Amino acid sequence: MSKELPPAAETHGAPRTEQPRRYQTGKHLEAFLLLLVWERADHGGSLMARLQAMLPDRWTIDSGRLYRTLRDLEASGVLSSSWEMEDTGAPIRVYRITQLGLLRLEQWKDEMAVRRDSLNAFLSRCETPRSRHDP
Repeated sequence: MSKELPPAAETHGAPRTEQPRRYQTGKHLEAFLLLLVWERADHGGSLMARLQAMLPDRWTIDSGRLYRTLRDLEASGVLSSSWEMEDTGAPIRVYRITQLGLLRLEQWKDEMAVRRDSLNAFLSRCETPRSRHDP
């Protein structure tokens, strides 16, 4: 007799009315920021909006962490920035990826590919009905 895993909301007796789990971008925020700045130079507020549009709704993005990460990436030479004037007249800090940033982005790409393969292996096994050792 095969047995499939229950839906996530039922795995620990949680009622179906429970809010879906929220996820944070913390560990991979650097990778996403490098990718977006590689696509085009941009400022923090726009990067935040682009991240929100790109990621599933269940992901939360801490704006404080986003700006700290941008400053850290600039301090480490992965990004550079300059102040520019917007049409509204307010100056904005626009970030650009550096040569070092391109190398770091390539490292993230390689790491994400390994993670993707690992996650796919995990999900594939979870989706395959179990044939032995049923409880």
